[in-house]
Amino acid sequence: MSNPVTQRFIKCHDKLKSDDTIRSSRQFALAIDTAPQSLNQVLKGKRDVTIANITMLIEKYNISPRYLMMGEGPMFIEEQEEVKTN
Repeated sequence: MSNPVTQRFIKCHDKLKSDDTIRSSRQFALAIDTAPQSLNQVLKGKRDVTIANITMLIEKYNISPRYLMMGEGPMFIEEQEEVKTN
């Protein structure tokens, strides 16, 4: 079974896909600079996500590092900013 960070990484992938931010897992893999086959292994729970994948996910899609690493707060950085201004 994958570690909690990998599980949250997969949730981010699934959310981006359900929101139509990404069209496919292949597009997502290329956007975060990884091979589609490697991403497929992560999504199937056969390997854990790499630090490089995490970094690219945060940079490309405004994912909150706090959410990804600790499971706290909203998934997206914009959501954190909205909470602070309200």
